[in-house]
Amino acid sequence: MGGLLLRKWALASLLVAACAAQAAGQTQTQTQTQTQTQPQTQTQTGTLIFAVESLGGQTMDPILEGRPGNAVYQSPMYDSLAGFDFAKGGVGPGVAERWVLSDDGLTWTFYIRPGQKFHNNDPLTAHDVKFSLERQMAPNSLAAAAAVMRRTIKSMDVVDELTLRVNTTSPQIGLPAGLSRAVAPEGAVMPKNYLEKVGEEEFRRKPVGSGPWRFVRSVPGDRIEFEAVSHAHWRGTPNFKNLHLLLVPEESTRVAMVRTGEAAIASIGPETMIAAARSGLEVLAVPGTMQAMYQFYGTYRPEFKNSPVANPRVRQALSLAIDRQQIIDHIMNGRAKMPFPLATFGYTEYLSHDRWDKWAKEAFRYDPVLAKKILAEEGYPNGFELNFANTALPGTQFMVDIGTAIADMWTKVGVRVKLRHYEWGSFAPLLRGDQAPLVGGGSMYRTAGRPDVPWRYNSALNPEGVGERLLGDATTCEATCKEFLQVHKDLNAERDPAKRTVLTDRMVELIANTWLAVPIIEGMGYYAINTRRVGQFDAIPGRHELGDVFERMPRAEQKPWKK
Repeated sequence: MGGLLLRKWALASLLVAACAAQAAGQTQTQTQTQTQTQPQTQTQTGTLIFAVESLGGQTMDPILEGRPGNAVYQSPMYDSLAGFDFAKGGVGPGVAERWVLSDDGLTWTFYIRPGQKFHNNDPLTAHDVKFSLERQMAPNSLAAAAAVMRRTIKSMDVVDELTLRVNTTSPQIGLPAGLSRAVAPEGAVMPKNYLEKVGEEEFRRKPVGSGPWRFVRSVPGDRIEFEAVSHAHWRGTPNFKNLHLLLVPEESTRVAMVRTGEAAIASIGPETMIAAARSGLEVLAVPGTMQAMYQFYGTYRPEFKNSPVANPRVRQALSLAIDRQQIIDHIMNGRAKMPFPLATFGYTEYLSHDRWDKWAKEAFRYDPVLAKKILAEEGYPNGFELNFANTALPGTQFMVDIGTAIADMWTKVGVRVKLRHYEWGSFAPLLRGDQAPLVGGGSMYRTAGRPDVPWRYNSALNPEGVGERLLGDATTCEATCKEFLQVHKDLNAERDPAKRTVLTDRMVELIANTWLAVPIIEGMGYYAINTRRVGQFDAIPGRHELGDVFERMPRAEQKPWKK
């Protein structure tokens, strides 16, 4: 394939370390401490420049940003309570090197890694972790899981400087995963003393974290700059002196910057992958990283009860009208696959994979004749009008092309799509509040690859959360919504692996049958790399964004790409 050298990673089962012992039926869970070290570099020189298509809200306060921004530009400077298993993907040690669940299932004890410090040289202690979790739960927090944390975390006790107990209102088996960088941003650790001293406004201007990169400056709509810490960091001490993240919306410009050496790495779409490789760039592909999907908003609201998209059969017809294989072949250049149900993958824990693989092949088939038949039976023989927001989360610009393609496919079965394009930074705020610009219509969206289902389902479907709230809201939660809440609660409390699988399957089935959040393809993350600027590195399996691996990237002379 020309000069293409496509890096591949075999996706092993992504094991949630925090729950491994419980999966074996034990009453106590404890992680195994991983060795995630990198040799101390002799010198830190040069600037690692990453050109990205979106910087989200470009806010450096973790309580004001959802996952996309966190994973791209907050993760370099902040560490999380739990981290990654860098080899397998999924959850591994982080600020806490291990954690243990009490016999009654109501208390998690986190043991903080000793010797950590913030960028202002304050030591990182259990007091900081407690303070950070309290900030994420605060009324002014925009964290997707803030409401859930308030409901499930009863209290927190600092046992000593390196030990924190988190007491929950009910057994929360997935709590460590929910506070890990592998799953969510809510585990980001902030400096208590500094923030209390300078206040929130000053903290947002001059943020301080404990990660391998310290904040230098943020220029809205342009860039974010970091400087490497000089001390040995458990995530890896950076080889480069500086890290610059540049906002470059045009993909052709990003690729040109990498080709000329103005940037070392750029996020690209599949349509650019072959051309980039033929021009002499290294192309890195991270498989199984996401699902491109679409979803509908506010269909449960009384004012939309007669809307076409309030009807599950109409929503099913829209899925049948999509030729997913054509999208895989012509938009993704064959570098994608047919999806599993919402937020499930071949490596998802506690899932009947064979069942859902068979289900997906049937449910996600292309059948426009049946789609038209269903629309006619439901009273729409001539179709209907549909508002649709087309957007792409950071690192997946090809979602815009997919959105345009499915709008065209829907037009062919009579649906008159009013397509409106949004940059992610302007789309994300629409999900908050009453979602007025979105309700009664749909949008493109993405779910990232991660081993656990409950977190993603909660963020999308919980009626009292600050996420998408696809099933209901604080005033309207009907039968499916209520059953989802109960199954989700039972799943979070269940320790037995077989019973967890049954509950996961039921939750997936419940939502799949609504056709509210519908996967289109399972995709990959793609990056063009200038091998004269950066050496060979591995991404994290199933993890699209590179924010957690910048410190693991060598300079070109340290580890050349293999040819």
